[in-house]
Amino acid sequence: MSEEDSFDDIDPVQLLEAAAAAEQAGDKATAARHYNTVGNVYISVADYEEALTNFQRALSLYRELNDETGISDSTYNLGVAQVNLERWAEAAATLQTAVEIFQKAGKEDGVADALYGLALAKLGLGAFDEAMEILKSAQKVYKAAGNEQGVASTIMDIGTAYADKEDWENAEKAFKRALAIYQELQDNAGIADALSFLGDIAETQDNQKKAAELFVEAAQYYVKAKIFDIAREVIERAEAKIWDIPKSTRRRLRPMIDEVIDALPEEPETESDIEDADFDESLLDFEGTEEDLGPPEDELKDDSESESN
Repeated sequence: MSEEDSFDDIDPVQLLEAAAAAEQAGDKATAARHYNTVGNVYISVADYEEALTNFQRALSLYRELNDETGISDSTYNLGVAQVNLERWAEAAATLQTAVEIFQKAGKEDGVADALYGLALAKLGLGAFDEAMEILKSAQKVYKAAGNEQGVASTIMDIGTAYADKEDWENAEKAFKRALAIYQELQDNAGIADALSFLGDIAETQDNQKKAAELFVEAAQYYVKAKIFDIAREVIERAEAKIWDIPKSTRRRLRPMIDEVIDALPEEPETESDIEDADFDESLLDFEGTEEDLGPPEDELKDDSESESN
């Protein structure tokens, strides 16, 4: 397995040292590859500033080498880091460049990914109509490349964009389209996300029964996908509605809610939990004599006065 295949076992500090050593030795290709990989490691742990710095280093070296593949990949990665940092104008410019580079190289998936990122940057800039057109273009390219996962992702973001504008009708249509694709792909995480968003819409429209049903189903799929933290949040939202829905629905959902809760791992203890566990509750039950309790307050006061005298 190459270092690009998995980031789980990569120490970014060690790889940075290797990149610096390779660069100092004049091996720019190895250094650029390492910097790009380090950037991806930092992206995977949401450290976007460090990711951006290393993608910039990689891009600079790839340009010196005139490595078109390296330039295209690191340009796109840089744009992704800028999107995550909400540097919308920079991201839009970077990803537009990435689109053009990928188009020139005939890389359809690269074009689609860069278009997708560009659309997110345009949404950040408030250019809704332009972003929608770009997302639709990305969707078509993904479709042509046979990337149904990419198609579903773009449709989900179209739905999210409509939801942000409170256009619930178009948002619901988009999420249902994405849900159908995720179901065909048997993508449990995608199914859960789509159901959760549909639950949000039902809740916004004050349809508590539908919202509770959708949240329960979403939580079930989050458990299947082993995304337990979100499963817990969603099932808590469903449980909060349990007395706002018809009794028949409540009876049907209650065992399903309990099953999800039972499937969740225990939450890690917080400092407050540990302190509570260490507290000796028997102290609250102390029953002593007046002598055990010490002198009354007025006697303590008198003693202190006599000492001062």
